[in-house]
Amino acid sequence: MVGKKQKLSKKIAKKYTLHRKYYSDTVSEYSSLNPFQRTKKSDKYAAISDKVNAQNQRIKELEEQQEQEELEQEIGGDVDTLYEVGPSSYDLLVKSSQDKLKLRLKQLEEQERLEKQKQKSDKKRSFSDIKDQNDEDDEDNDIEDDVEEEEEEIEEEEEEEEEEIEGEEEEEEEEGEEEEAEVEGEEQVREEELNSDEEDIEGEEEQVREEEEQELNSDEEEEEVETEEQDFTDVYGNKNDKEEEEEVETNKLLEKLKKSELFENTNNNGIYNIHFNKDIPSKEEMNELLLKSQNLESVSSEIDDIGIITSIGCIDYNLNEKQQQQQQQQQQQQQQQKKKTNQKEQKESILPNLKNTFHDYDIKKRLYKPWLKSKTKKENELYFTNLQKNLFPIFNEYRDLLYTEESMKNHKSIFKLYALHAVNHIFKSKDQLSEDNALINECKKLKKPEPDLRHQGFTRPKVVIIVPFRNTAFEIVRFILKLVPHELKDQVENKTKFNNEYTQFDQDQEINENKPDDYKYIFRDNIDDCFRFGLSFRKGGVKLYSTFYHADIIIASPLGLRLVIGTEGDSQRDFDFLSSVEVLIIDQIDSIQQQNWDHINVLFENLNRIPIQDHNIDFSRLRNSSLEGLSKHLRQTLLFSSSLTPELNSIFNQHCKNIAGKIRIKKIKNGEITNIVPSLRQTFHRLYLDSSDDSKIRFNFLIDNILPKFIQQGENSGILLYISNFFEFTMIRNYFRKEAKSYVICSEYTDPKAITRARSQFKEGAKTIMLFTERFHFFNRYNIRGIKHVIFFGLPQNSHFYSEILNMITENDGSIISLYTQKDKMALERIVGTQRSYKMLESDKPTHLFSN
Repeated sequence: MVGKKQKLSKKIAKKYTLHRKYYSDTVSEYSSLNPFQRTKKSDKYAAISDKVNAQNQRIKELEEQQEQEELEQEIGGDVDTLYEVGPSSYDLLVKSSQDKLKLRLKQLEEQERLEKQKQKSDKKRSFSDIKDQNDEDDEDNDIEDDVEEEEEEIEEEEEEEEEEIEGEEEEEEEEGEEEEAEVEGEEQVREEELNSDEEDIEGEEEQVREEEEQELNSDEEEEEVETEEQDFTDVYGNKNDKEEEEEVETNKLLEKLKKSELFENTNNNGIYNIHFNKDIPSKEEMNELLLKSQNLESVSSEIDDIGIITSIGCIDYNLNEKQQQQQQQQQQQQQQQKKKTNQKEQKESILPNLKNTFHDYDIKKRLYKPWLKSKTKKENELYFTNLQKNLFPIFNEYRDLLYTEESMKNHKSIFKLYALHAVNHIFKSKDQLSEDNALINECKKLKKPEPDLRHQGFTRPKVVIIVPFRNTAFEIVRFILKLVPHELKDQVENKTKFNNEYTQFDQDQEINENKPDDYKYIFRDNIDDCFRFGLSFRKGGVKLYSTFYHADIIIASPLGLRLVIGTEGDSQRDFDFLSSVEVLIIDQIDSIQQQNWDHINVLFENLNRIPIQDHNIDFSRLRNSSLEGLSKHLRQTLLFSSSLTPELNSIFNQHCKNIAGKIRIKKIKNGEITNIVPSLRQTFHRLYLDSSDDSKIRFNFLIDNILPKFIQQGENSGILLYISNFFEFTMIRNYFRKEAKSYVICSEYTDPKAITRARSQFKEGAKTIMLFTERFHFFNRYNIRGIKHVIFFGLPQNSHFYSEILNMITENDGSIISLYTQKDKMALERIVGTQRSYKMLESDKPTHLFSN
């Protein structure tokens, strides 16, 4: 029917809406991605003509090959050994004379045509004058007849001339055909080949006409996209690929470089220069700086809607600048007064210094407009939210950060802020390198000794971003492409491949609307947890899927990076690309802990190590701190999570040794027990640690005290045993299996059919106990029915799981028992609240009861 709108499948519709809405940089790209737009007829015929030209080129190559073979047969040797003599002087003379004669003939023909045209126009004018005179006088009718006869004669002459011209053209064509027949030699064979090619072309033309009448076929388009992207290689590239070079200004002098728009001087000011370009030639000086930082007293401050900010060992960079200026002035003016002057010494760790403008933060000017366009509300001159306003000073001063108040509401503002910081850091390092190259070129031109410029690391990657799933990586890259200046934004390599790999997801795993909001946010779109790719900034644009040693930013999942790093003893492993990392960002750590935390430990063990191989390193421009293996003390580490755990706290204390200091941010907790709906009696049992493991202490208390009480009370159904650790789960499962207990299992490794059967048996009361793991609840969030009693073998690491489990209980007579030790004080604080947890840990009583 006319006017009926074409329908597309959900997959194709999503694909094209994503492309058109988010990834079209120009109007032409936006219109070209219209799924209803058919390919133009001219484009398809152009493709056919290209095919014909290719066939002609092949025929020409065959002729040249035949001539070469004939020459080889006549000479009896290789043709390449002959010298090309070229045409003789006589041939050149004849050819030049022929060319002159042809030009002269063409000129004469043009003159004759012009003369004939003039004669015709003169005759027509005279006849028109005669007609006008006859109409006025009305006397002589014979004149009109003469005029008509002369006009007919002129027309006949024109027709004869046209026939003569056509005859000459036909004769020329015949002569050309005869000459071609004499030169070619094997005309019949080639005519057959051309005829077959013409038939193919005619067939293709018919197919084009048929395709124009048909609707858009989605399957064919997907196959075309796949064939186009088969040329792209993995992130490591092939051996045959040409090595990419870091594109910096190497040939420009310093004056020309400063005039360019895409350069800003970083040598004279900025915390980047103070922090990373500090001359630390030995380990002793580094230990002195670390000792000064550790001796500073910690300072805390509470900010509304942000939490308590604790500054630990943060050096005042402004004070260091003033001290350096004072020392220089004293050395120049009076050396004797140097002993009398008392400089201020820092005694306390400083809090972040809030600033008002991009210039104050040393943010590159070319990032200002893109950042403003990404914002809708203007809360201040920086267009920062309240959280961004308090976090960015920490980023900009290159302090380590542990932020444990991340949520689905503030996650977007957090990853946009650290994406801005990462891009700004890369631009600073590139401008630094360009300035150094310009200074060296200027010294070479003036024949002066080259300065000692040591501002580089072992390898190119400067920033590493670790996220759990592809959905977060996709949003980060999309925002980085928006931040890139417009002149660089037009060309982005491998964008189509990236969109296809990071937006497609399994439609069978559609999220139920009844799931919690945080679950729908975490598991949105593509949730693949094995990926890695490099991102490089160049003059021509941004390149995705850069090899690691030619990338500026590496974005990966813990598993994807672990497959490259490997472990000791692996035949193939590589960690040299992590030797010069200056900024490490780990986001959504609460989700990473549900995957495999060992990958994060391996990552920190291999960061900032001296590389094993030489990767074209210019040692004359290498930082002394890198040569001494001290670059880990200059690395900035940013950690973001929704909860503080012992594993995360251990990483922050052991591996975050930044000389600039570190900062913690956390809120005072009210406790998750306030979100419980049914009225339940909640009992918390504290177990005291001894030389044995805390898991064994809890296990013995469960077997000796808790389970026998339920048996005495006659409770034969509805007991859910919540286990947060997989090792503890296997220990309890093996015991239940050995004692032939009535139980079912719901773990992350259980088959879906077995889970359905276990849930139904537990609901009906056929089984007494359900072994329920925290990872199973994290990845599924099932609503378990039939729960009467809950035993928390260990407190949940995600505090909101506590209220979710208890809100599944429909009866108010149920009992809740939670076991905890001194090691669980962080989880206890999130569940019962900060003040209550301190009282419980300081109390001498081992049991505490709560009721709502």
